Amino acid sequence: MAPLSACDSSAEDDNPGDGDSAVTGVWNRFGSEYGYKTDVAYGGIAGQSSDRVYMCELPGSPSAGLYKGRLISPRMIRWDSTHNLPDYEVVFEGQTMRFRPQNGSNTFLGQYQKGTWTPGACDLSMENGELVDRSSSAYVRFDNDGDFKINSVTVGGEPLPIHNRDTCSVTTLIPAGTGDNGLLTVAINYSGVGVDGPYRRTQNHTLYRSDFKPDCNKLAVEIGCGALAVCVYVSP
Repeated sequence: MAPLSACDSSAEDDNPGDGDSAVTGVWNRFGSEYGYKTDVAYGGIAGQSSDRVYMCELPGSPSAGLYKGRLISPRMIRWDSTHNLPDYEVVFEGQTMRFRPQNGSNTFLGQYQKGTWTPGACDLSMENGELVDRSSSAYVRFDNDGDFKINSVTVGGEPLPIHNRDTCSVTTLIPAGTGDNGLLTVAINYSGVGVDGPYRRTQNHTLYRSDFKPDCNKLAVEIGCGALAVCVYVSP
């Protein structure tokens, strides 16, 4: 799809066609003026009904991320309400698929051709013919009853919940990170009482996206870890 906030689009074609291609499988965007890449999957998503639609705006797009919806008719997508998007009509021009938002603009968005899901895009991968969610989430395990307290921990800018026991009831999705290795900056804000009285500090260190397994991860806190006053690590 074209980016949701800054899209390259065109006015309605004189003859958009009445393509009869079935709306199934995976489609990849091509020919974007700005080089944006998008994967769209119709059905074939593990644990989801056959009318489910997943669209992944890959990094580089100003609207990068995963968008979920469903087919309410063979040629109409209704996106989940959290995305605040209009319905998208699916239009075929020969073997090319395009979207026409139902917002009165009468324009088409993007050009798509049948293809394959980009491995790992939006934490999803194709396995045995199904698109499988490999996203990771995490929480911090620390008991704040003592004088030393962990006030907050962010990973890649995302705040993690802090629990005083092992639980996956409330977690935060881990972002993709930056660079080829998925570098994630971990910011730990902590406070305590020292010889000069109370203090509050923030310390940064790094983790990598590959440090996290799919599904729920527990981050443990270590005090006085080498040259660092405090650090967190993914607990096995």
